[in-house]
Amino acid sequence: MDAKQIIGLIILRLLSAVIASVVLAGLLFRRWRNGESFFTIKPRPTQPSILNDKKWGTHRYMTLKKQGIRLHYVEKGSSDNPLIVCLHGFPECWFSWRHQLESLSDKYWVVAVDMRGYADSDKPSSKSAYDIELLVEDIREFILGLGQDKCVLMAHDWGGAIAWQLVLRYPELFHAHVSCNGPHPVAFMKVLRKSWKQLFMSWYMVFFQTPYIPELSLRVNDLEMFEKAFRTGQHKEAYPDDVLEAYKYYYAQKGALTPPINYYRNIDFGRGTENIPKVTVPTLIVWGIKDAYLSKEMAILAGAECETSVVKYLDNATHWVQQDEPQHVNSIIREYLASKSL
Repeated sequence: MDAKQIIGLIILRLLSAVIASVVLAGLLFRRWRNGESFFTIKPRPTQPSILNDKKWGTHRYMTLKKQGIRLHYVEKGSSDNPLIVCLHGFPECWFSWRHQLESLSDKYWVVAVDMRGYADSDKPSSKSAYDIELLVEDIREFILGLGQDKCVLMAHDWGGAIAWQLVLRYPELFHAHVSCNGPHPVAFMKVLRKSWKQLFMSWYMVFFQTPYIPELSLRVNDLEMFEKAFRTGQHKEAYPDDVLEAYKYYYAQKGALTPPINYYRNIDFGRGTENIPKVTVPTLIVWGIKDAYLSKEMAILAGAECETSVVKYLDNATHWVQQDEPQHVNSIIREYLASKSL
């Protein structure tokens, strides 16, 4: 690590400590005003029925022998059809792809996996268990374990970050790549370095570097983070109470909060992006313009990092694009994949 990287790391640690101090002060003040139940998560021992609705598909598990963990996934459609593997973001799980499982499974074998640390997949306890290298290899081994030579890789948010690494490293595994508000590493750093707006939008990534306090902040008012995250913009009706309860069920389980945050704790902000090659896998980028976390500039910049790409903006969709406007997104995906003659 050179002097510039060391200075950058020190600045990052100081910034994360300042943000965490401000957040903690706000949390303690709200706790004082709201009472002792402020940090309490309601027990949810019974899985909501919506998670087992057969229209989403069949629940299965796969043990990754080399990686040494078990992943949960939901599949729908015939395994004789082209395979689509779906990777979710934070704070989500396989359920964020429910509309794609239901709709696209008429012509495709759609598989939505819970990545390590999420929902019903294994949750290793150490921070180091969520290093990007392990996350990428999980999905590579998972895809190979499904038994098809190639697939379409579809991903969102953190799943999108992992997907970009997969198509860069293992292009031979993929017919095509669909990125839904998922940050390409070069595009993300370009925007972050020149945009104060993106820096402020990314504050939580710095905050999540700190211990304990991020988990405490997620516990507030029985996981109110889901209402605050999803019920924004013009799409509140897309997230009725039973949908939010589905997410809350998974995040209310013992030990469920730390693993997803450990993804952020393993971000290497000093990692260089100068020598990253162009993506050779044909790529569709679907981007909700009203994303509160990632600038719309990233979509065009990500497209420029691909040899072949199509960028589709959705003017009224937020960060949660495939859940906000599933019919529109599914139509775009169908048209794009049909052009690839899988």
